[in-house]
Amino acid sequence: MERTEQWDSGTLVGHIRATHLDEKESIEMMYPELVSDIFDGENIADRNKQSEIQTAPSEIPTDDHMDSAYGKKWYLIGVGGAGNNILDAVLLRRDTLEKNNEQRAVIWNGGLAGQGSLNTNISELEQTYYAQEENKYSRNDLLPNCIIGFGKHDYAGAGFRWDLGRDLIEADFADGGNPFQERWDIKQQRLKDSQAVMFIHSVTKGTGCGATPVLAEMIRERVLDDDFVVQKPFFSSIVLPSRGRRYGDFGGRAKVNGIVGLTRASKAVDAIIPFDNQRLSSVKEEINPRIDRLDEYNPPQYESLNKPLVAFLEAFTMSSVPQFLDREATMSIMGDVFDPADSFRPVQDKYRVDPEREYTPAVILAPVLGRLRGSSFDRSKLEILCRNALFQNKLAEFDPTTAWGGTFLLYGPEEKMQEISTYINNGVVSDILAGDEFLDANDTVGSESIDIHVNQLVTPHLDDIFLWGTLWNPKIPPLEEMYDYAKKLKEEGNSEQAENIRGVWEHIEPLFSCLGRENMP
Repeated sequence: MERTEQWDSGTLVGHIRATHLDEKESIEMMYPELVSDIFDGENIADRNKQSEIQTAPSEIPTDDHMDSAYGKKWYLIGVGGAGNNILDAVLLRRDTLEKNNEQRAVIWNGGLAGQGSLNTNISELEQTYYAQEENKYSRNDLLPNCIIGFGKHDYAGAGFRWDLGRDLIEADFADGGNPFQERWDIKQQRLKDSQAVMFIHSVTKGTGCGATPVLAEMIRERVLDDDFVVQKPFFSSIVLPSRGRRYGDFGGRAKVNGIVGLTRASKAVDAIIPFDNQRLSSVKEEINPRIDRLDEYNPPQYESLNKPLVAFLEAFTMSSVPQFLDREATMSIMGDVFDPADSFRPVQDKYRVDPEREYTPAVILAPVLGRLRGSSFDRSKLEILCRNALFQNKLAEFDPTTAWGGTFLLYGPEEKMQEISTYINNGVVSDILAGDEFLDANDTVGSESIDIHVNQLVTPHLDDIFLWGTLWNPKIPPLEEMYDYAKKLKEEGNSEQAENIRGVWEHIEPLFSCLGRENMP
């Protein structure tokens, strides 16, 4: 629990040797990848002395921190074409920060425990940065490392068939198969070491929609130990079918996939972050981060959409990676960090008890990200920032006044956070967010209250103040439209799509009956 500058050696290996060498069992459990370096038979005293001479204490994480996955925030898994593209955007953002020697590069280096791309379409995989540059995979490398349904199809994708995406990944695990051990380059130990797992996918077509829920279930069953008191939280960042576009208008296949994909994901993960392409395309340029070479790997229609999505994930990753911060500045403003599970309250905490429901659904986390320029701040300017985040730059279409609560993070440079911190600590920011225009905290049923949690961080090398947030289970019009379409299809349709909806309807109701404040006790 000591800071690196308090260690009696300049590296993690040296510190463990000097202080914890008699705790071998703990070392093997916490740092399995360092065991051979720690107990390599060399003269430990000489090694420590040399380490102290060569390595000065530093605020920047050491290579040992960066190489170890233990305690890092996410293991990111992109599933299907959309998921692969977004993962590429994350990796290119990481590399852009590194190339420019920005201190924020350690947000990703310190926050990513690992990453993997999976797809049923070999051509889509071949075009990714993940394949071409991150891993330098040939087509023959991709087949065992990244393909879903290896040997079971022609690797041309699952089309719009969510059930085909499901069947192909189930085939990977049939007859005792375990692609985590046998082929995929998803590292099991790094999955275990991460704070949480984040799946990135869409629910428009077949692979991300159909395969991701099975993948989540198999990670729980085949990789993670089941004897923990608290399970590792699973998140899904989901791109919803577009409204008013070809996927949403004709035939309804995307709407059916959307409703089924969300429902099945809700059974397999703890929290779902929905992203809406219409909202992503309309946010202000000010929250689009620089991502060099993104045009080389993302299709043109998605390049601009993925930038604000990556900015949101970057802030979420930053929220529990304290080692990149200026610690003294953070302490002086009472800065803090929060872990993945702190970003929401489970449905069972807030939802009316219903013994008839099939399962406890995931929490929907509506994403927002706002930005405020200025040299001085007062209540009026902070209201503008909240309006910017919760209305102009919300990344999904939703009604904030119907949310069950929210988690927020204000971050920016030290000199500006000094002033902002006063408004956070005296409750002004919480009071603004609770107001009628935003979460409308006084409009509740019975004795239930609205939870609003405001956190703060100093972030070096930023010029402006940002407000990041997740709002829990609000009314979401695009989801309500999908629900209404699916309900009509269930009642009146005679197609295979209608039969699919009838087959999963008992699982659909629990998720959608939780949205909106009237469903709280």
